[in-house]
Amino acid sequence: MVQVSFATIAVIAGMLAQTTVAAPSDKRAASCSFPNPSSSTDVKFDAARSIKAGETFDGKNLRYSRGVKCGGQKEGGDKDAVFLLESGATLANAVIGKDQNEGVHCKGPCTIRNVWFEDVCEDAITIRQSSGTSTITGGGAKNADDKVVQHNGGGQSDAYQLRYRPPTSI
Repeated sequence: MVQVSFATIAVIAGMLAQTTVAAPSDKRAASCSFPNPSSSTDVKFDAARSIKAGETFDGKNLRYSRGVKCGGQKEGGDKDAVFLLESGATLANAVIGKDQNEGVHCKGPCTIRNVWFEDVCEDAITIRQSSGTSTITGGGAKNADDKVVQHNGGGQSDAYQLRYRPPTSI
């Protein structure tokens, strides 16, 4: 006879409540062609670039970094991110380069469109929200030792046509 404890059920329910949904989209055919902007146009931030609520930052397909080598799989904070999105902010058309520890952090429901991660250090995208829906459309990640998307908190995250290689966890 199999017995399942309440603690086991609670852990499974908690994991299911914080899942990221990866759904197909009819918007365009999937492609795994990662952009490769010229290094002469690279943008290095000394601190996380904040994007305010309601604001859209169009990265114009340039490469963005923090100018630091990856420190491995230790959890960083908002201060280590390349972009820090407030609740309701949008980041579009950007390439996150390899010289960073954390890619994009969302402090509430956010929208991420056509953002590419060349070499994922800790996590490409970290979403911290208590409710609502964050949407990731297009873009992709490669060389992720850990997770591409980490969702902490409530609500949900929807990912459409997010490509990654080699296969990793989302």
